[in-house]
Amino acid sequence: MSRRLVVIVMFAIAMSSAASAQQSLQELESASQFERALRAVDAIKHGKRLQCIIAIANEAICACLAEKLPVDTYIRSYVALVDQEKTEPEYGRLSDPDKEVVDRCVGEGR
Repeated sequence: MSRRLVVIVMFAIAMSSAASAQQSLQELESASQFERALRAVDAIKHGKRLQCIIAIANEAICACLAEKLPVDTYIRSYVALVDQEKTEPEYGRLSDPDKEVVDRCVGEGR
């Protein structure tokens, strides 16, 4: 009887360790996916920054806009935003916080 109890306890410990190892593996995989996503966002921002520099030739403004505006802001909007025609549709589509970012970036970059 005590031998069976020992086997049952050992089996329970082994299952607990396997479950813990599986959870750790899943957490590691999630962290890896998150890191890949961050690298992808950084690559998108870098590409937009370079395209902006080619279009308007102002590295300071482009770096600021690429870093602080949402990733889904189109690069063609950067040029219109830098022109600062606040009547332009691109500027009007921005949220108030994003308008503040544009105003600050353009003001600091000039």
